[in-house]
Amino acid sequence: MLSLVDCLDFIDLDRDTIDIIAEHEHLSTALATQLGNLLIADRHGLLTLHEMHRNLIAACARNGNLTREKVLRQLYTRFSRKYPMPLGRL
Repeated sequence: MLSLVDCLDFIDLDRDTIDIIAEHEHLSTALATQLGNLLIADRHGLLTLHEMHRNLIAACARNGNLTREKVLRQLYTRFSRKYPMPLGRL
């Protein structure tokens, strides 16, 4: 049986991004890892990952959770550098 660490080794997403997916979609880490693997495979999925990050940042801003918002912004900056927003028509 594969552990979560084994699964993360097979995909090109870091644990922070998996945690973002899990939080946004209310999934377990294992299911978020599988979903992340599917999303990172194409432009539509990549756009969805960007939206997940931004949605969580906006929710923290609305709720006044500035500490969490700052952390999420840092994670999104790192994610955006590795996976820039897709350009052109999707």
